[in-house]
Amino acid sequence: MSAFFRRRIEATIEHLIHTLNEMDGDPDLEPETIEEQHDREADPAERGIADKASANFVLAEAARRYRSTRN
Repeated sequence: MSAFFRRRIEATIEHLIHTLNEMDGDPDLEPETIEEQHDREADPAERGIADKASANFVLAEAARRYRSTRN
């Protein structure tokens, strides 16, 4: 393959990518397949305040503060 032909291919690819980006509005738009949408492992650290121990702590702290303001 000649250097000229390679440069023409590169320019065409860049032009097509630019055209797609203009159409999508998002240069990194890549749709997720059905298999990838739910392909995450459960991570307890991502449960945040919704996990039982944290919820109990928050409720107990709120009750303690409520009691201390009433006295």
